[in-house]
Amino acid sequence: MYTVHDWFLVTDTRWDGISISSSSDARARSRTNPTRVMSRARDLGRAIDDTFDDGITSLTFRARDDDDDDDASVLLVTSWDGTTRAYECRDAIARRAMLATHDVPVLCGTFLGTCDRACVGLLDGSARVVCLRSGTTTTLGAHASGPAATIAHDEGGTGYVVTSGWDKTIRVWDPSAGAGGGREVSTTTTTGKCFASDCADGRFVCATSDGQTLAYDVEDLARGGRPTVSRRSSMRFQTRAIAWNATRDGFVAASAEGRCAVEFARADEDAARRFAFKCHRKTEDASSGETVYPVHALAFHPTLGTFATGGGDGYVNFWDGEARKRLAQVGRFPTSVSALAFSPNGAILAIASSYAHEDRENVKPRDVIYLRSVSEDEVRPKKSAA
Repeated sequence: MYTVHDWFLVTDTRWDGISISSSSDARARSRTNPTRVMSRARDLGRAIDDTFDDGITSLTFRARDDDDDDDASVLLVTSWDGTTRAYECRDAIARRAMLATHDVPVLCGTFLGTCDRACVGLLDGSARVVCLRSGTTTTLGAHASGPAATIAHDEGGTGYVVTSGWDKTIRVWDPSAGAGGGREVSTTTTTGKCFASDCADGRFVCATSDGQTLAYDVEDLARGGRPTVSRRSSMRFQTRAIAWNATRDGFVAASAEGRCAVEFARADEDAARRFAFKCHRKTEDASSGETVYPVHALAFHPTLGTFATGGGDGYVNFWDGEARKRLAQVGRFPTSVSALAFSPNGAILAIASSYAHEDRENVKPRDVIYLRSVSEDEVRPKKSAA
């Protein structure tokens, strides 16, 4: 967190070059339709009754394989305290089903095609397969040096696991190679450390420490092929999260400077439609400038195409990228929002309230996961003007 001086002032509800509303407009609208500005502001959701000894690093949902109930799912959670946890969820109620303990912090996780197996990336650079029934682990592979910062499973496509790390590589693994471990399929070198990534429908995108955005078809990546997107990010500061949009023709990136960018894979479309907006910012008064918080988390609604962001300010914002509008805001949570995930049917948003060390606090709040029922008003896109 840092302070931006007056000449850089912009309100939280303003996109670059496009004013959504002034504060007076927002106050007037809140009297007539409060959900559009601060949706059920103190309805933070139901807290999962569990204890973490350090920060929560990732959240991932998957629909239950053996249950026809759309509300039944499994939530995969990783943490700096060296644990991988699985929770059985129904509506906004969760029960911990498994806990696996590792010897180093766990930075990321993904399901491996079933609710019974997951793969996680660790601070020591290793990628490990976890049985979500027994908690036993096996090593899939490892980066040469530094953390395995991101991990994804190309389910429905190649079936490969893709990891990216601080050793400036993207690695593709075949998790079906055998019980003794996985087979490394390919290694692709990047110009910077990999900080954030996403994989969906056979497409992989990542952001690096030197400001590059790279996208690949996973099949091409496995063969050592060239990226379909290779360009500098439109944002000046470090990318904290990145996610493909619902149609997979573009992505949203979130930065440490309280800003998000909506970009597109095709160069011509990106030049015509790309834009950025400022968010997760707070102005106490004009004389002190604006406090800018990092955007730590991004999650797209699985069916509607809208998305949520979570920041160091402890708020969750819902956005309609097509209409360039903020739909709702939820919070404030006890501390930073470090991770977000929508349930498979989009009815629940999992929110990790977990201190991300924006301030020099000696005593940090408790790390908590909230399961919050999402209202249609918060996530349904704005209707286009006739």
